[in-house]
Amino acid sequence: MIPFTELIHPHTGDISDVRPINEGHSWSTNFIIRSERGEFFVKGVPNRPGGRLDSARREADINPFVRGLSPTMRWEAEDEHWFVMGFDAVEGRPASFRPGSPDLGRVVDILNRVAAIPFPPVALGWAESRWDRFATGEDREHLAGDSLTYSDIHGDNVLLSGDRTWLIDWAWPTRGAAVITPSCLAVQLIAAKHSPESAEGWVSQLEGWKEATPESIAAFARADVGLYRWQVEARPEQEWLKAMLAATEAWAEHLGAR
Repeated sequence: MIPFTELIHPHTGDISDVRPINEGHSWSTNFIIRSERGEFFVKGVPNRPGGRLDSARREADINPFVRGLSPTMRWEAEDEHWFVMGFDAVEGRPASFRPGSPDLGRVVDILNRVAAIPFPPVALGWAESRWDRFATGEDREHLAGDSLTYSDIHGDNVLLSGDRTWLIDWAWPTRGAAVITPSCLAVQLIAAKHSPESAEGWVSQLEGWKEATPESIAAFARADVGLYRWQVEARPEQEWLKAMLAATEAWAEHLGAR
């Protein structure tokens, strides 16, 4: 049974079924539940200061602005131990990023729909800074901007259900350069065995890429290599990080940014 049943009972009523969800790295507990009041995807984190709680509150704050692209958050609950959110449960399969995948057009479409969202006031204070330490002062200036970024792009976060496409896990949206979202997609495509040329062909369809300057494209590519080198050094046993580093290096090489 989930550890915060009593906390969420006012929102769910009696719970008849619980299915743990193991995907993702940011959350302490993820469940699909069936209850008197419906079926919900439930995310919860310990209510103590730090990155996980900050991330959870940010996802709750952004949800009203991304409904229709992301499942709607129906309720949130909090006590001294837990911060919990309940979303509409959506069924779908992860998108394939592989070369030749028929899903790629839908990935481009959903990211362009993100780019079309009027910048939400709630995100004004969410300046992107994760890449700053890996960028020179001049490059760092090119990473700043007024676009709503979504950087956690991978197949498991793009769910396809019939003709609906969902972009899930808005744990860390930021305010940054338009180049960030398309560049993150490019690296994921290369990691999925696209050539850099193929990756550029797909991301060139993104509005963020069309807005980006050559300077911001090169600056982000260099900083992204630095970020993944640091992550590989910190966790050398993680093979997926090594694959991502190789993808960032190939992308930077393709752009002439190394």
